[in-house]
Amino acid sequence: MIHELSTWIWLSGRREKEILLRGLHHLDLVYEVVKKLLDMVSSLSKMDLVKARNCFNTINKKEEEADEVKREIIEELSRGVIHPMDREDLLRLILSIDDIAAYAKASARRIKIVIDLGYSFPDEFITLLYSMVEHSVKAVDTLRDAVKLLTSDPRKALQLTYIVEEIEEKVDDIRLNALEYMYRMCSRDFRVVCLLYKEIIDDIEIITDKCEDTADTIRSIAIHLI
Repeated sequence: MIHELSTWIWLSGRREKEILLRGLHHLDLVYEVVKKLLDMVSSLSKMDLVKARNCFNTINKKEEEADEVKREIIEELSRGVIHPMDREDLLRLILSIDDIAAYAKASARRIKIVIDLGYSFPDEFITLLYSMVEHSVKAVDTLRDAVKLLTSDPRKALQLTYIVEEIEEKVDDIRLNALEYMYRMCSRDFRVVCLLYKEIIDDIEIITDKCEDTADTIRSIAIHLI
């Protein structure tokens, strides 16, 4: 009961609402990171390596901007003006969102390494990667809607978290298809780049894992508001 009451307090106070708005700004920046990763993968299908490198530079910049917003929010939370239990919820929310950007950036960095080493991506492999990232974009966008609805319609926010969970399961299935393709390809012609292919697949899959972690936190908050 104490946690339920304190949650209502942080959603009704001016300072608490400001932190939630900053959290939305943080999530918007993370969405831009993942969306730009989709553009980067798309550029591979067109063999536009200049655009792919430019996409990476944008990803790097947006991820740094998101990091700065994260630090500002953590600094605000560290001042202890919010109930400790609510502060813990907000911190978990911000850190899990930050993880989404971190793995999107890691994926992009490994893609750039493949490009810089002079290797290419087979068309079917690009299609599978694109599908994984496309679902990741949908997951992050759904999280944005869920956070916006926390103060106005927590039941709807709760429903959206289940959609994120479904998206994560779809990405798991696509990952298995991507791994199967990669193993078949690399069993015929093993090269060092095969190791990078595997790491790219795993990093992209973890993006939606972190989306699900974020959804779990949103779900926890929403349940106390219903």
